[in-house]
Amino acid sequence: MALPTSCPEQQIQRAVFQHIRARGVRGLFAFHPANGGYRRPKEAAILKGLGVVAGVPDIILIDRARVYGLELKAEGGRPTAGQEGTMQAMTAAGATVACAWGLDAALARLEAWGLLRGTAVNSTTSARLPKPSAICRSASRIRAPHGVGQSDVGTIDG
Repeated sequence: MALPTSCPEQQIQRAVFQHIRARGVRGLFAFHPANGGYRRPKEAAILKGLGVVAGVPDIILIDRARVYGLELKAEGGRPTAGQEGTMQAMTAAGATVACAWGLDAALARLEAWGLLRGTAVNSTTSARLPKPSAICRSASRIRAPHGVGQSDVGTIDG
């Protein structure tokens, strides 16, 4: 079954990976753990036995022996309890984890972590970023400031 291409979170993720490919720092390793979606009970049990963990962030990044997890949400989206629990466990293990609502916030977070070269989002966005937190509750929500929209995001084509 083909994945729908109209899902806002998938569109954000595709754009984020375009920026990672074009602007990622030297040596950055980034991937999407493709363990989401519906599974039949038997298949889910097999995958769980093989070590698949529910709630892993959408993007995992490794840079200079540091591990980062970025959960992407469309505006109005909310992390599940499983996602919050997994992000807490990752943080307890030493990873840096955050949620980002929208493309502007995702790029600003990756820039703040020093994982992207240059700046695609205007400087007022980065100045307003909260510190990453263990979970995606309101204290760690990263949103673009009022007035910063899609037009303020640089493209990889120029």
